[in-house]
Amino acid sequence: MSSPVHCLIASSKGGVGKSTTALGLAAVFARAGRRVLLVDCDVSSRSLEMFSGTDDKALFHLGDLILGRCTPEQALLVPFPELPDLHFCPAPTRLEEAQVLEKFPGGYPEAVAYGCSLLLSDAYDVVLWDTGSGYEIPRALAPLSKVALVCAEQSPASIRAASYSASLLSSVTKVRLVICSFDIDAARRNQRAGMLEMIDRCSLKCAAVVPLDPKLLKAQEKGKLPAAGCPAMQAYANLARRLEGWDVPLFTGIRHMKRKHAL
Repeated sequence: MSSPVHCLIASSKGGVGKSTTALGLAAVFARAGRRVLLVDCDVSSRSLEMFSGTDDKALFHLGDLILGRCTPEQALLVPFPELPDLHFCPAPTRLEEAQVLEKFPGGYPEAVAYGCSLLLSDAYDVVLWDTGSGYEIPRALAPLSKVALVCAEQSPASIRAASYSASLLSSVTKVRLVICSFDIDAARRNQRAGMLEMIDRCSLKCAAVVPLDPKLLKAQEKGKLPAAGCPAMQAYANLARRLEGWDVPLFTGIRHMKRKHAL
């Protein structure tokens, strides 16, 4: 690849597919031989350690790094033995506000940006910051990112949150929409928003349409990686290629996805 991919994954609303997207992208890049850094920056409602099956494996986390209790190397673990080039830093299990404010007057956003800056290294081809709901931490991480992926599902609240989040990330070179858990049958029946409606309401270019995929959900519940060929992972593979600068149609290789129905 020509230059490293530094990617912020955001939305001011929770439960819209941010962590799923972060882990899906990390797995795709690592399977392609890229050295990947994945950081869970959600200090209030972490989930990546459950999705990756590492909730009982971490000795240290991002909070320990922020407060000087460990080195950057100690804060990282390899969640999947089959992907040794994927390094993961878990979010804090608990991060005391008093301790943070004593060291960082700007609070959690300043503290998280500081911890993430310590983890940055030329050794990584891909860096992925997974953030929680809200907008302050994504804004603090924007200077460390080359692109922001704003995630949204088809609900009106999710679409509105994506639009709001995008407006606050103007310092990032590129801001792109990732449509998650897309129910194409509901869109075809006009029961839920279609792709064009979501793009129009968010005022963003679309980087990926990830189909609703039961296989992905089942894998997450078990803390395992989904199969590379499942529809959602194919969508993340397309997204990864687009982030590397390739011109890849949104629905390439995704079975049963027809563009006219998604629109």
